Amino acid sequence: MTNLEFHFKRTFNRRAEYYFDTGGRFELLGNHTDHNHGLCLVANSSLRIKAAVATNPNMVRVYSKGYKYFEFSIDDLTYSPVDFPATKTICKGILYRFKELGYKIGGFDAYITSDIPDGSGVSSSAAVESLFGYILSFLYNDGEVEQIEIAKIGQYSENNYFGKPSGLLDQVGTSFANSNYIDFKNIEKPYIVNLPFKMPLSLYLIKSEGNHANLTNLYAEIPAAMKKVAYLLEQKEFLRDCSEENIFERIDKVNATEKEKRIAKHFFLENYNVVRAEKAIRENNVDEFLECVRASQKSSKENLHNTFVEGEFENSPQDIINKVTEFLGYNGAVRIHGGGFKGTVIVFVKKKYSLDFEKFLNANFDKSRCFKVSISNKAVNFKIYSR
Repeated sequence: MTNLEFHFKRTFNRRAEYYFDTGGRFELLGNHTDHNHGLCLVANSSLRIKAAVATNPNMVRVYSKGYKYFEFSIDDLTYSPVDFPATKTICKGILYRFKELGYKIGGFDAYITSDIPDGSGVSSSAAVESLFGYILSFLYNDGEVEQIEIAKIGQYSENNYFGKPSGLLDQVGTSFANSNYIDFKNIEKPYIVNLPFKMPLSLYLIKSEGNHANLTNLYAEIPAAMKKVAYLLEQKEFLRDCSEENIFERIDKVNATEKEKRIAKHFFLENYNVVRAEKAIRENNVDEFLECVRASQKSSKENLHNTFVEGEFENSPQDIINKVTEFLGYNGAVRIHGGGFKGTVIVFVKKKYSLDFEKFLNANFDKSRCFKVSISNKAVNFKIYSR
């Protein structure tokens, strides 16, 4: 009996029937482009959320290690702003959406543990959404619910039950295997191409000090600026719908602030970085890929200004990026990961230089802030426990 099975039995006084795990997501490239229907590179993470599970006719009962136990009847899936904890709200939203779309639903018991450290920036909420989606898919729908449907259902729950207006990037990252190129031009049916990541690079995450609390206004300014410039350019809602002909000269002429113009320029620069990086991954061109990472970071720093919070530079993502860049030189590259301002950075290091880099990490950063990670070749692991 595994440790997970043992805790499941102790919690629910019955044996676990199934094992599931799903990963977080890495934003390889495509910083703040999805909300304007841009291009992204995302990957499934080796940092996993794991669950021992058994069917339950009418109830969902979940204990997540370190969090509050919750339960609810599948006959009551209505949204309630007082539902707590957040995982309960997310779970109810996923069951509701499954049922609304015509899929079969049922209850389950789950004991959950997580490898994903707090604040690591790999979207643990999306990983939980994918976990619940895959549980319902395998237990009640013969495992036939498509990956993109799992992602969209997770996004629906996050938007409508959890109340977080996220794009689809995180859920694609947690619902699809390996790395993927995504074109969000048609947001209802994004173009997704699986892109196995085989380059001889080691990946690391480094957490900055601080958290994402009280940053909502800073995040909101970015899509708002892009949408404003899109309207000023061509009366479009999103920059992706604007012509790219002479785009930077045309942006310079619109009646917007310099900050808003820079943010809009980032969208087009970052899409170009993604196109270059996608080609580099397909061709296994390590140096070209690292140049794309550097270019992405340059634009995030100079155009989005989302690599630190004004007045809080020390131990910020940009402070970390400066130190890592100076050490790595051309042996790797580093960029802001996800929304930015605080949070984490992602580092790509040539494998022959990994040991030297790890010595540098140990000498300069607290071990609790550094994680060696990898891209997972599976979105979900599912097995039936033996009896």
